[in-house]
Amino acid sequence: MKVVVIGAGASGLSAAIILKRRGIDVTLIEKNKQVGKKILVTGAGKCNYFNEDFRSCYFTSSDKMRLENIITKEHVEATKDFLRSIGIVPKIKNGYYYPSSLKAISIQNSLMTEVKNLQIPILYDTTVKRITKDKHFSIYTNQEVIEAEVVVVATGSRAYYDTEEPSMILKSLEDLGHTVMPIYPGLVQLEAKGDYFKEWAGIRLDARLSFYSKDIQKEVVGELQLTDYGISGICTLILSNTLVPLLKEKNEKITINFLDPLHIYSVEEAREYLVQRNKDLPNRSLDELLDTILDYKLTNLLLKLAKIPLHTKMTMIEKEKLDVFLKNLVSFPLTITGFKSYKNAQICLGGIAIKEINTNTMESKMVENLYIVGEALDVSGECGGYNLGFAWLSGLIAGRGVFLD
Repeated sequence: MKVVVIGAGASGLSAAIILKRRGIDVTLIEKNKQVGKKILVTGAGKCNYFNEDFRSCYFTSSDKMRLENIITKEHVEATKDFLRSIGIVPKIKNGYYYPSSLKAISIQNSLMTEVKNLQIPILYDTTVKRITKDKHFSIYTNQEVIEAEVVVVATGSRAYYDTEEPSMILKSLEDLGHTVMPIYPGLVQLEAKGDYFKEWAGIRLDARLSFYSKDIQKEVVGELQLTDYGISGICTLILSNTLVPLLKEKNEKITINFLDPLHIYSVEEAREYLVQRNKDLPNRSLDELLDTILDYKLTNLLLKLAKIPLHTKMTMIEKEKLDVFLKNLVSFPLTITGFKSYKNAQICLGGIAIKEINTNTMESKMVENLYIVGEALDVSGECGGYNLGFAWLSGLIAGRGVFLD
C-alpha cells in the first residue's frame, strides 16, 4: 500500500481526505466498527469542533515555541476552509463552533460522505499492535501484516475508552527512536482532601479556581461542579492539565472564589458587599443575605466551617469567625490529592515530543515517511474545541505534507 493512516478519528480522517484529494492512494485502519466514535460524544453530543480564538496559549506542551509553528493563522484558516469543504455549517456561540444541527452525528456523516465519495478504503475492527521499518513499514495487526510506503499515526490516546492500542503504538514509535513524554489523563476530574464533600455534592456554580506555585500560575473561570470526591466541571478539567503531572510528586493546593461572578476578589471587597447588602436588606441573617447568590447548601457548609450558627445576624458574628467565612467565600482552600482514571478523561497529556516533528509537514525527523498527528503528540488543549481543532489542523498539515518533495 502507498499510504496507511492508522486511526479513523478526526486527525486521521482529515489527513486521509486531503491525501486522496491530492490523488494519493490511502487506506485507513480503524480499531472500532465505525469511524469517528469519539467525535460522537464530544460536547455532550453536540460536538464543539473548533474555536474562533484558536491559539497556542490554550494548549499544554513541553515545547510551546515549536507548537506556535504548528498553530499558525494560515493553518487555522486552512482548517476552517477544510471543514466547510466537507459540508459543515457552523453555529458559533461565544467563540465555540458547533454544527448548526447541534448534533455530533452531523460531523461524522459529513466526514463519511466525503470518504465514500473519494472511495477511501477503511479496514474496520483492525487493531495495530506494532510498527517496524526496514525498506518500507510493516504494520502488525490482529488481522494481518500490512506493508506501506508511508504511515500516518493518528491513533488518539487512551482517554475515554482506555484501550491499549495507543500505548502499543507509542511503544513502537519509541522503538523507532522517538521520545515519549509522560502520559497522564487530561481534562479530568480532580480528587481532594476533605470530610465535608457529601454536604456540597451536586452543587453547580460559576467560580474561579486559582493555583500558584513557585514556577506556575494558573487561574480558570467557569462552571464548577462540587462532588463527593472533590471537584469537576469545565474549569476543573482545564486546571487538571496543569495539576495532574504535578500530583505524581505531591498534593497541590488550590483556592476557589465563589463570588467571582460578582467581581469580588478579596476579603475586604466581600465584607463591603455584605455590609451594604445588610443595610439594603435589614433584619436578615447572614445566610439569608446570601440567598440567590449561593446555593443554600454551600452557604450552610461555609457557615459550619467558620463555626457560625445558622440564622445569625451579621452584626452578631465575632470578627474572627466572620473573617474566616469571608476568606472562604473568596479564597476557599482545597488540597488536591489525585485525579480520575483514563476512562473519565477527555484527553491524554504527553505523547511524542514535537521537537522530533517537522512542524511544516508533521513528518518525523527520526523516521522518514512517518507522520504523527493529533493526540499521539505531546499537545493537549483546554475545553472549547481545542483538542478536536488540533486534530483537524495537524491531520490537514500531514495530508498536505506527504510526498511534498
